[in-house]
Amino acid sequence: MTSFLNAAMLREFDAQRFGHRAPYPWQDFDRLLTPEGFARLYADFPPLSAFQHHVGLTRADGQRPHDRYYLAYEASLYHRAGKGDYGLEKRDGEGTIGHADLPPSWQAFIDELRDPDGYAGVVARALDAPAPAIRFAWHLGRTGSEVSPHHDARDKLGTHIFYFNTHDDWRPEWGGAFDILSGKQVARGNPDFEDFAASEAVGIIDNRSFLFKNTADAWHGVRTLTCPEGAYRRLFNVVFEQSDAPPRGIAGRVKRLFARPAAGR
Repeated sequence: MTSFLNAAMLREFDAQRFGHRAPYPWQDFDRLLTPEGFARLYADFPPLSAFQHHVGLTRADGQRPHDRYYLAYEASLYHRAGKGDYGLEKRDGEGTIGHADLPPSWQAFIDELRDPDGYAGVVARALDAPAPAIRFAWHLGRTGSEVSPHHDARDKLGTHIFYFNTHDDWRPEWGGAFDILSGKQVARGNPDFEDFAASEAVGIIDNRSFLFKNTADAWHGVRTLTCPEGAYRRLFNVVFEQSDAPPRGIAGRVKRLFARPAAGR
């Protein structure tokens, strides 16, 4: 069976160093996917027609919308009984994809990510989470897309973002880097990039991935993309969540965001 992950790199991952990194635990991986594995997943990345376009969706604390194309594995946070909390209709073939409908490469990759004796166990220990729930989603960003500064909902323990852009389809000057933000200088919950004392940009091109632990200080974002029409920032999210979290839904997530203590902002 093909292994998509670099087993040696996983074995060498230093969870203790990860946990003590400032301003919050994070790790930038260069070629965590094997060259062959990356090439297969890159070639088989889901087509644009499978995604649902999110535009102008309301966010907590008056944060700017995160406009993007979104595709969830098996079930979407944005759909509930045919219509989601944001009023998004669930149309057949749009916004969700089942395991059996994925190419064999992506089926095998997701199976590998779920292995508690391999990848899933390594990340769970790094996040200090014995048995987290795991969900998956693909994102596409286009010109004008941004991820305004935020930190994630409390039930999200951490996220590992696998990027699927290369120098053949993306230019660094178009943006897309993950910005690690620190030193928040305003009290409000919808800061801008300029409201932080420091930022560190982490690249996304040619088999890069980024793992971070969600904390009250885990502010991050992506500045506005300036790519030409037809170019897309492509990524796959592996999201680790509390296994005992209540039934999911956007309204519930928003309530949890508003319920955070002020010190967590």
